[in-house]
Amino acid sequence: MDDMTGSISAHGLGLRTRAGWVYRDIDWDVPGGSLAVVTGPAGSGKTALLLTLAARMRSGQGSLTVAGLDAGRHAGAVRHRVGLGEFRGVNDLDETLSVGDQVMAELALHGRHWRGAHVGRVLEPMGLELDPHRKVRDLSAPDRLLLGAALGAISRPPVVIVDELDEDTTPDETQTVLEALRRLTSGGTTVVAGALDPALADSADARLALDADGAQVTPEEVLIHAFV
Repeated sequence: MDDMTGSISAHGLGLRTRAGWVYRDIDWDVPGGSLAVVTGPAGSGKTALLLTLAARMRSGQGSLTVAGLDAGRHAGAVRHRVGLGEFRGVNDLDETLSVGDQVMAELALHGRHWRGAHVGRVLEPMGLELDPHRKVRDLSAPDRLLLGAALGAISRPPVVIVDELDEDTTPDETQTVLEALRRLTSGGTTVVAGALDPALADSADARLALDADGAQVTPEEVLIHAFV
């Protein structure tokens, strides 16, 4: 049954290539309308897992249900219910466009055509205020990340997934981004964010940590690794 609350349920999820495991043994339940954070070092399979949760990449093992739909059997329908922030190499923002033109282009993809004066409607759910004439390439890292999230939420999907939460931002900027994403959940949207620093999951409603080999680790194991 279609569940527009955006809950996510993964059991035994794993992806293996000829080079070895990308991620493995993932068991995770994310309640609808929550802020969830996936953490792991570079190379841990974090981005691949996030793309799997968004039905943009298939897992080889286990089961995944998103918004009440089996992602293996109904991948296309799941993709319509999951908005993506900017994933480098997957859906890069056009750096030559202005913020307003980038928003208009995304709206057009969804069959909607608002005038530039309404760009603020797209940015407002996260309290984001950007000059519509500013080029995307001139945005700060947190503003660019949040613009990507706003574009992912443009069709009001039950789930929005973003990555690289803290790769190009200062600790203070990262907290500002998290607060903005939390505002998005106040409207009922489930937000899943990927980050390097496991401490960023402390303020999340649901958390998942990966080790360098792509295996799920417990919060206690995360603390042990942090002090080794």
